[in-house]
Amino acid sequence: MYTNAGTLSFDLAEGLVRLGGEARVVVPASALMALWGGASPAARRVFGRALGESIGRAAAKRLAADGADPTHAMLDASPEAALSELAAAWALAGLGALDLERWGRALVFVVAGSPLGADGDELCEITLEGALSVASGKSARVVRIERIEAHARFFVSNAGATARMRAELARGTVWAEVLAELDGPASRGDA
Repeated sequence: MYTNAGTLSFDLAEGLVRLGGEARVVVPASALMALWGGASPAARRVFGRALGESIGRAAAKRLAADGADPTHAMLDASPEAALSELAAAWALAGLGALDLERWGRALVFVVAGSPLGADGDELCEITLEGALSVASGKSARVVRIERIEAHARFFVSNAGATARMRAELARGTVWAEVLAELDGPASRGDA
């Protein structure tokens, strides 16, 4: 599913790494997680959003046709093209493989093989929020709903639906049941 999400360059003489013109820093995952563990919740949110926004901008820029506004490029693209560019930008950030599942009308992203492990799921949540918000131009909220070994699932929706998902998961409700309820007639206002 790789696409050219930008040119990754290493200038060893100058000690610089760039991706699509943006300066990058290569950091061991363990060092990032040590910093993450010591950061305040507010600092975590700022960092995760900034990382995600960079990923979202890279994906949207690649999707934008010759000088078009990248803000709407993600929404105008086919789901396959949008996912391909977002997954490529996610992978180039070193966060693992990103895929998408549809559960009725619900979007569930799957992150596989992240070097951050389970301790990095909160970072992935916040980063995915930032990436999707910038790439689509719409506010997105994300909550991790499942982790099985090296695979984590993240539910994407609005603030109300993700808050409900978090509350139901805390009560021990299975996430698939919550998705079915959120997708049911009562959630749409149908009688």
